[in-house]
Amino acid sequence: MTARRPIPVTVIGGYLGAGKTTCLNHLLAADHGLRLAVLVNDFGAVNIDAGLIAEHGGDTVALTNGCVCCAIADDLGAALQAQTERDPPPDRIVVEASGVADPARVMRLAGNWPGCRPAGTAVLADAATVRARAADKFVGRLVVQQMQAADLLALNKLDLLAEADVAALRLWAQAQAGRADLVEARFGDIDSARLFGLGGGPAAASGTIDAPEAPGHGLSSVVWRPAGPVDPAALERLLAGRSDIHRAKGAVATGAGLQRIDWSGGRFALSAAPLSASLSGASLSGASLSGAARVVLVGPFGPSAGPALLRALDGCAAAGSAVRETAG
Repeated sequence: MTARRPIPVTVIGGYLGAGKTTCLNHLLAADHGLRLAVLVNDFGAVNIDAGLIAEHGGDTVALTNGCVCCAIADDLGAALQAQTERDPPPDRIVVEASGVADPARVMRLAGNWPGCRPAGTAVLADAATVRARAADKFVGRLVVQQMQAADLLALNKLDLLAEADVAALRLWAQAQAGRADLVEARFGDIDSARLFGLGGGPAAASGTIDAPEAPGHGLSSVVWRPAGPVDPAALERLLAGRSDIHRAKGAVATGAGLQRIDWSGGRFALSAAPLSASLSGASLSGASLSGAARVVLVGPFGPSAGPALLRALDGCAAAGSAVRETAG
């Protein structure tokens, strides 16, 4: 029997809100001719066009173009193993690194998994906020570390900057990233030929393999589960008034149905949540919509900040209390 060739693995990294999920959406829908296996952290956040879905089962969505999107579900090794055992195997595996993970550590695990090989790391940076994040006393070291791990560094959301600021950002970013190729992106769209043309380094020597990180680097996460409909305007005002929330992402029930929210870099986005990901097989009653509501907030929250933040968030809900979770 002919031995299988190792599957090339590309890691997509970058800090919270840099545009990783948007980039993955583009890759899944692009006409690149590759059968990709895209492994994501937040399955519900990937807004796959319903017209592309051929089959949806559990934590995997199969697309009509031969690609699949799978949830990592806190076990990257198991997700990688499942892809290496597929027949036929995917042409390439794309791994989304957590927004607070070092992409180099993720690649050391994924690129050296049996049946896989490293094929380059792409890191996205939010052009409007990356310099401020890099100077932040809590997360600055992590942000720079992510940029230094890149084989390709994509400056995303450049449309938010003045042209004079873009030139200065290019020089600064290249100095941080060193060896990385620097590209510009808008709306997370990176040319797939450029992305998959990354060479990647040789496999690392055997030794300790680090798993992707949970929130750290002075960060913690708060999970808010509103029990009833939420006023989006009130939620936006609350987020805009707090400098300690680096990212908020999830879904809330509103008068217009289940809505996905995304808060990053001072920008609030509201869009219809994909029901296939969040309410598979559920009725569209008010109770089921509220039951699907869940927002994850990440920032340098102190021990007492989490409960206070949840109480403030509860004020954005039209009725009832909320189920809270915090993780240090």
